[in-house]
Amino acid sequence: MIGVIVVPGHSPLMHGLDANRSFALLPLGDRPMLQHVIESLAAQKITSIELIVSHAPKEVESLLGNGDRWGCRFRYHLATQPDRPYRSLKIISALKDQPWCLIHAECFPCIDLPSVKASQPVLLYGSVQDDPAADGQQAVAGSSVWRGAAVFPAGSVTDAFASQSIDELRQQLESMAASSEATVLHVSQWLDGSTPAALLETQTALLDRRFEGLMISGVERESNVWISRNVVIHPTVELVPPLYLGPNSRVNRGVRLGPNVVIEGECIVDSDTSIEHSLITAGSYIGQGLELNKALVDHNLLINVRLGTSVEVVESFLLGGLKQVRRSNMLARILEPILAILLIILFLPVSLLSLVVYALLRRLTYTPVRMVQLPARENEVASRTYPLLCLGADAWVVRRVAGWRTFLRQFLPGLFAVAQGKISFVGLPPRTVEEIEKLPSDWRALYLEGSSGLITEAALSLSDPRDETQRYLADAYYTVRRSFLYNLKLFFQYFGRVIFPGGPGLL
Repeated sequence: MIGVIVVPGHSPLMHGLDANRSFALLPLGDRPMLQHVIESLAAQKITSIELIVSHAPKEVESLLGNGDRWGCRFRYHLATQPDRPYRSLKIISALKDQPWCLIHAECFPCIDLPSVKASQPVLLYGSVQDDPAADGQQAVAGSSVWRGAAVFPAGSVTDAFASQSIDELRQQLESMAASSEATVLHVSQWLDGSTPAALLETQTALLDRRFEGLMISGVERESNVWISRNVVIHPTVELVPPLYLGPNSRVNRGVRLGPNVVIEGECIVDSDTSIEHSLITAGSYIGQGLELNKALVDHNLLINVRLGTSVEVVESFLLGGLKQVRRSNMLARILEPILAILLIILFLPVSLLSLVVYALLRRLTYTPVRMVQLPARENEVASRTYPLLCLGADAWVVRRVAGWRTFLRQFLPGLFAVAQGKISFVGLPPRTVEEIEKLPSDWRALYLEGSSGLITEAALSLSDPRDETQRYLADAYYTVRRSFLYNLKLFFQYFGRVIFPGGPGLL
């Protein structure tokens, strides 16, 4: 059997969630819903899959690739008219010789498709009264609806079939079912992401393990509580199962999460916030003291499922997006060395005076310490090193809070490495090969993907820089928050701390 998946385009029911991606790529548990569909088909030995995509094709192909990951063969077809996506069926020659299943990716039937015998079209129906997708529809007891899934015999694609719109095909197939030219098969379980309400209901069923064969990755810390890698959770956080916390996320003090919550990853949930029956997409920031119930949050977009409304929140301290910067900005790479040279010239008298004072009092001189240049792969750690000047070889050994001493011993000598482009002004703490090798595996993976800097989150925020747990929390927090504006904020905070020494930080 051949699988034909129609990946949906825009839908007004999604309230803008599909602006930059197909809503089939929205998370269902720990992975996009479309990936669940692919994995279910692969588990049923349907390995030849044709994907018809009308919106964000690059994102779909980037997620799935060529199918080797699942032992499948994928072919992609671009639907230039999203409302008539079936025209590509005419060029799929294998449909003439083999039975095939049509799946609209937002609604996937949880049955064994190859076991369906299709001497005539078999329409897979679901009950309206069990359909959480029907926003605005009145549920009628005992009535059914065709959800876009069907099994067809070989050779069923005609020119008339392929030229129809989605609504026209629906009408034709339902007319065929009424005249017994097609068979109706009722299916009780569906992966339904056609609306925000349907997605949350399906998410709840997945977290409750109601879908046989669908797995959630991550460590199950307790029953139905899955925690992925590099997640920082404050000890005062209350976790109410079932829920899933995605990678590189941070949950601050006093937060209550669950039940039925999915946080996709790269997210921050700030202090004293409560989230229930909700989905938070990747890279979102949730502010302090909020209460979210039956909601979807995509950066600053808030969808209230109970009211069927949405709003874009303009106040970034309430909701916002956290942009993950994996590569240095070109403008910053040009400006930082220039600024470093200017600062070297400006503070040259201070540098020379501090060198004389430390040499006389503590016999310390400028010493190059070899640090690992970030980002780096695991096998590159030993080879990607550079000399970072500091006053005394122990200047970076003991982590210190920002102040006049770190400014003289670390910042001023380190400007030479910034001028050479080896390190940034703001980033993760520079570390030696030996220090990196001693880090736990999760911490090391997070660190090697980042960028190092003379000014660090730990130096500004920690109450005790020697505490390993707090240092990890600071690294994870910076990795999620880092952006040009956030780096600029830390830069000025650092100089403010040098001029006006303050108390302990927030973390």
